[in-house]
Amino acid sequence: MTFEEAGVETYIVITETFLPLVRAQAKARGANPKLLIVKHPVGGLNEDELRERIQTAFGELKTVLAA
Repeated sequence: MTFEEAGVETYIVITETFLPLVRAQAKARGANPKLLIVKHPVGGLNEDELRERIQTAFGELKTVLAA
């Protein structure tokens, strides 16, 4: 059983650079994933930079879930 089948709302966190690839793969598989898009890159960031990316994504998630 998938999370969706169990009624758990799920999101994929991606960087903006990979958005075209994710959309193409989703279309090829007939999927419509819910996406949280963050600035690229996330690798190689210092602690403060990574914290900013996480806080931004979490804020977007809270907004979506509250709607």
